[in-house]
Amino acid sequence: MSNILTSNTKPTVIKFISLVALLIFMPILLYGTNEIIVLLTRASGTRASIVINTKLQLEQINTDFYHAFAQGGAEPSNMLASVSSLLPQLRPKIIRVDHVFDAYGVVNKQGEGLAYSWDKLDSVIDTITASGAKPMIALSYMPPAIAKDGIVINQPNNWNDWAQVVQRLIEHYSGKSEKNISGIYYEVWNEPDLAQFGSWRYWGGKNYLTLYQFAANGAQKAQNVNNFYLGGPATTGLYKEWVLALMKSGMRINFLSWHTYERNPLKYSSDQQNVISWLLPYPNYTLIPKIISEFGFTGDHSTSYGTAYAAAHVAAVVRQLVSGGPSYIVSFQLKDGPNQQSGDGWGVITHEDNGLKQKPRYYIYSFLDSMAGKRVSLSGEGTWVTGFASIRDNTLRVMLVNFDPNGSHSETVPVTFGSLDPGSYKFRQRYFSGQDTTITETVSGDILTKKINMPASTIIILELTRQ
Repeated sequence: MSNILTSNTKPTVIKFISLVALLIFMPILLYGTNEIIVLLTRASGTRASIVINTKLQLEQINTDFYHAFAQGGAEPSNMLASVSSLLPQLRPKIIRVDHVFDAYGVVNKQGEGLAYSWDKLDSVIDTITASGAKPMIALSYMPPAIAKDGIVINQPNNWNDWAQVVQRLIEHYSGKSEKNISGIYYEVWNEPDLAQFGSWRYWGGKNYLTLYQFAANGAQKAQNVNNFYLGGPATTGLYKEWVLALMKSGMRINFLSWHTYERNPLKYSSDQQNVISWLLPYPNYTLIPKIISEFGFTGDHSTSYGTAYAAAHVAAVVRQLVSGGPSYIVSFQLKDGPNQQSGDGWGVITHEDNGLKQKPRYYIYSFLDSMAGKRVSLSGEGTWVTGFASIRDNTLRVMLVNFDPNGSHSETVPVTFGSLDPGSYKFRQRYFSGQDTTITETVSGDILTKKINMPASTIIILELTRQ
């Protein structure tokens, strides 16, 4: 067929047919090539060979930063009340609440002015403070009573009304004569760059900087209040242009916040490095808290949120941020929304209509708390298996996590404890899955090497104690 086509067809037609064929098959070829590259990259990843210098101690480890949780506005009621008895084990330091103006009927028109009704929102905030946590209140969304066309993602009809609403909210919760809560984080809006929440920009007519400015004006006017923090922009990711626009504005910015839904744990650490470098020209903002006010491995619903995969992701992210990381990373979310019996909700606890069951991720925070102490030098991490070491009360601990974004990689990891004193040691292997074994090891030289089996999504803490 090709010979007949070549001998009886004009060269221009052949070129045309060849071009069409190229356009049709090139995407397929490129896709196939990309898949081969991805497979080769996965296959050629680095396996871990962990080495701990037991004599080299570093900084004190802060375990508070990952004890932070968020809840969206899936229910126009106190969605946390049903899980209040389950909150203490999470040891929450921060609980973030969203949809405060559109879900709880806070703001209403009263003649030419505004009236406020706090009962519904008070119930949520009271549950948060009773758990021992500080509230983080996302100033979202525009109260229908003042929004253009009554649409909550629109601008207000009068910007001064927005400033007044923010002022009054701060006075109510931070006010010394009202709820009297100190240290509240007030976050201006939630994911303003997302179409679902308004498609705000840091320039142009629908300008987030204007939204922030009037919120800051309201915050400035708040009277007789405890110390509080105002910040943002709570964007869907860490975006340099948004950060710099806020920095250049010169407004009151007490903390920076953004969201990260990313499977690759290295993204979290690279974001930290980036934001620190971006802030260097702005010394007034260099040391302000940085908060990832929502995080997870995906922003989509996924049944994997109910498996060990989600717990392993948390452990892998904590490992990346345990040294010099943000003030808080906020797990989204505390509880599934209603009607999620399929198990694809983001919560660490299922909804009450699905039995209020604790998912594996619920337990990972307390498991990681075992690593409190002074960080100890650890090297030899790989592509999938990472970890960190600490020492407390004469026990050396090593947390290792095997997190493969595809959930399939397994490996056996050599772990070498170096610079040991000769003698007898108790060696404990405590898997997150529940397996727990302890044996006695005799060290005649100065090293002890063990091989640790780590299937996909395995989390383990190794303990070594001199007897």
